[in-house]
Amino acid sequence: MTDETVVTTAELHEAPGARRGRRRRAVGVVLGLGVLAGAGIATTSAAWTNDAWVAAGASAARVDLRGSTAATAPTGTAGWQAADTTGTALTFTPANITGLTPTAPVTRTVHLWNASTVPLALTSRTVVPTGAAGCVAVAVTFGRTTLAADPAQPSAAAVTTATLTFSIPGSAPATCEGKDLGAVETVLQGSTTS
Repeated sequence: MTDETVVTTAELHEAPGARRGRRRRAVGVVLGLGVLAGAGIATTSAAWTNDAWVAAGASAARVDLRGSTAATAPTGTAGWQAADTTGTALTFTPANITGLTPTAPVTRTVHLWNASTVPLALTSRTVVPTGAAGCVAVAVTFGRTTLAADPAQPSAAAVTTATLTFSIPGSAPATCEGKDLGAVETVLQGSTTS
């Protein structure tokens, strides 16, 4: 025999079933130790993990662009108007811009204050009534196109002007002459900067 098994005298006198039972117990002990060792490894592995929690208060920005059509910019917070919709639009005094000709444009100034909690970039667009299409043009020039935020008061960095120039284009059709052009609306918009 190449493999020799050493058998003790006690084992020779044992019944074959008893030897099998002892082997089963030995295998069970070895497997049990393997399970315990595996659990120890898992426990050790878990001891190397950790969490870092971060909590912070958060609040949304408030966007609030206000305007005034007064001759000079208001000095305090009074006199500034929130003109968020056409129903609260800023209007000029006198209310109508009259006497427009291709060679005589009319200019008006709007003062703007960024009462927001974030800086704003300024843009504009003009809405001309359908019946006045081609009869009037509005050019908008901003004193500054980005305004700093100052919700407490209209500080220098948070205030600028928008100059609106109303004119009759040279290419306007003859049907524009003497026509009431209706409500020409210019939207001055402040949007958050990136």
